[in-house]
Amino acid sequence: MHNRVLQNIFSAYSGYLSKTAQPLKNLKAISSIQECRTKAMGSSYYRCKHNHVTEQYHSCRHRSCPLCSGRKQLQWVDQQRRKLFDTEHFHVVFTIPHEYLQLWQYNEERLTDILFLSSKETLFELMASKAYHGVTPGMLMALHTWGRQLTLHPHIHCLITAGGLTLRENWKETGEYLLPVRVVKSLYRGKFQALLLEQYRAGLLKLPPNWSIGQFDILFKACYRKEWSVRIQERYEHGRGVLLYFSRYIKGGPLKPKQILNVDHKGLKFRYFDHRDQRRKQLRLKPQEFLRRILQHIPPIGKHMVRGYGLYAGCNKKKHDLCSNLVGLMKDQPLPAGLQIQDLVVECGQCHEPTKLSGRVWSKAKKGISFIKGVARQDSAGGNVQHGDEPDTAGMGLFSSA
Repeated sequence: MHNRVLQNIFSAYSGYLSKTAQPLKNLKAISSIQECRTKAMGSSYYRCKHNHVTEQYHSCRHRSCPLCSGRKQLQWVDQQRRKLFDTEHFHVVFTIPHEYLQLWQYNEERLTDILFLSSKETLFELMASKAYHGVTPGMLMALHTWGRQLTLHPHIHCLITAGGLTLRENWKETGEYLLPVRVVKSLYRGKFQALLLEQYRAGLLKLPPNWSIGQFDILFKACYRKEWSVRIQERYEHGRGVLLYFSRYIKGGPLKPKQILNVDHKGLKFRYFDHRDQRRKQLRLKPQEFLRRILQHIPPIGKHMVRGYGLYAGCNKKKHDLCSNLVGLMKDQPLPAGLQIQDLVVECGQCHEPTKLSGRVWSKAKKGISFIKGVARQDSAGGNVQHGDEPDTAGMGLFSSA
């Protein structure tokens, strides 16, 4: 399926969307994705040596837009490779109990912070303990809010170094095992519950309107009695595998255009991989249900969905530089050819000669929403324009048969 499919669905059901109550974050996402690479976003103009003018519409740069996300994903991977150490990493996944899903919907930003903080503190405390490793690790955490069928399933993916810096400023490896998972589960549950209770007692949580008096206390106690879901997965030699997994969801939203098999008036069919039985499956949703599911995963405005902690924290440059000298950086390891960033030069649409930027027209209405200036930059070597946008297949229609 072509890469404008989500844009076309939003446009086709704009009447329906306008009649449904949507939070501001969703309204901005819908507007940005609908108008991405259209006249409404403004244009950049490029001129070749034969004086031909090529017009390119601006991208929306919204992080949930699949149309203009590809190059941003590659740039993100490249940036992280310059930060991550060239050493083994573990992949840890923290999930919240399903009992809290409705509470999440009414307190998304607060519970996002609680999930990040409780996950981080759990690993920090255990990694620093002399009973285990006695080190400070580097951690990169990413929040995903969706399951494979686009249902609400908030969880943290954590990429953590298989080792860390000791108090004597030496690098110490963890060995084959990171931490005992039962201990991690128990401590994580306690920290999450303590932070949640603190917010509740301070009157900072918005309770769902259908909850009865005492409903929070009932669920809170029930969640204390159950075992929480934490997975410590296999060790990665360089952490590159998890980094690439992260990158697929940092930009562009939870569903990629290539997963969509068919769109018609009856609904939308997409494929997904069910990790429970390791099989590829298909799911058809009615248009309204698909829109509801996809929009519930729009991240809060200004909220960081990826965060670095410990040796990967931005404020820890001195210790990061020390460790990079001890174990090296991942940037020294090459990426597969298909994942390397290549400069894109805008060619003339008529004669295919290189062009130079000759002017821009900005859409005033889009400034300050999701639009970022500086789409094109001057190439110091040859004067050509390098453009950050992806190739487009705008001419394809909305409906397709599969």
